Amino acid sequence: MSNTLNALIELVAEKFDKKIDELGPDTTLESLGVDSLGKIELIFDLEDHFKVRIPNEDAKVDTLAEVAALLDTAKPIN
Repeated sequence: MSNTLNALIELVAEKFDKKIDELGPDTTLESLGVDSLGKIELIFDLEDHFKVRIPNEDAKVDTLAEVAALLDTAKPIN
């Protein structure tokens, strides 16, 4: 797994009170109980943590692997 995915899994485990070994690249946001508003809130939290900006039109993700890939391609904040 990528460093971004590992960091993301740690953050998601803490935020959603899950065990790290319960989460993986194919874990869906839906399985974590994240609805459309929750997805936006999560993206904002991740932008702050990773110091990146993700355009709204790019935020169409369903799995943790897709979120990690999005973070890897996001523009850093100066």
